[in-house]
Amino acid sequence: MGRVLVPLDGSRRSDKALDLAARLPARELILFHVGGDDSERSRLESLAAPLRTGERVVEVEIRSGDATDEILAAAADCDLVVMATQGRNAAGRLLFGSTADRVSQRSATPTLLVRTKGEDAAIPVPVRIVVPLDGSDLAEGALPIAATLARVIPLPLHLVRAVDLDGIRATIQEQRKREADAPPLKDEEHTYEEARQLTEQRASSYLADTAEPLAEQGQDVHTGLLQGTPVFALLAAIQPNDLVVMTSHGRRGFRRVMLGSVAEKLVRESTAPVLLVPMRTPPAPA
Repeated sequence: MGRVLVPLDGSRRSDKALDLAARLPARELILFHVGGDDSERSRLESLAAPLRTGERVVEVEIRSGDATDEILAAAADCDLVVMATQGRNAAGRLLFGSTADRVSQRSATPTLLVRTKGEDAAIPVPVRIVVPLDGSDLAEGALPIAATLARVIPLPLHLVRAVDLDGIRATIQEQRKREADAPPLKDEEHTYEEARQLTEQRASSYLADTAEPLAEQGQDVHTGLLQGTPVFALLAAIQPNDLVVMTSHGRRGFRRVMLGSVAEKLVRESTAPVLLVPMRTPPAPA
């Protein structure tokens, strides 16, 4: 992994992102701040000093201007952005429109968002990488960088897919309403069971086929089916010490703003850091 940009705003919350960034095998870390003065530079230098180990280069960069624009400009020359997002504010209301939101929506560089619960809350050390898939090529766009991270950190790689059983039942019921010659209602449960088994079989086969080439490359890769709608199934399965890697767009097609998407909801609600890989991002360098 090459250059990693870590935007910091001077708060202890944002510094938590540096804790996770420092664990990544990056050749270069850039501690980045917009605004500030000599005192802020001194503070960043004090954070950078203990990270300068081995061959790793740690730089401090301070710019003036709009925070979002400056971060995006700097990110264009980096392989990864790591920054904190607060999730919910003290009143429990969702924070939207923050710099982290705007950067993750507009950046062409993969962005790792670290949710911070408080100034003193520690960021758990990741123990596995979780990649949510939905069967689309777009969702699979997260696999190259996920596989690279899993190999170089190293961590086991878990590929998961949600199967919405309630959605299957609703589809069957809707078809019943449209078919004049529909089977009697008493056969609905049998039809549902057949549909459930077929859906789970196809999903399992898809995960196995996706995992096979990764395993052949020596990856420690696992697969798992989740039950429920994608958002709720993922939120129930993801642990604080997971690292989630996913594309910011999937079956719902291209949307510049992630509002309402699975990725956006995971960023806001998940206790684990989420790495968003934008569409058209080239495979991560080895």
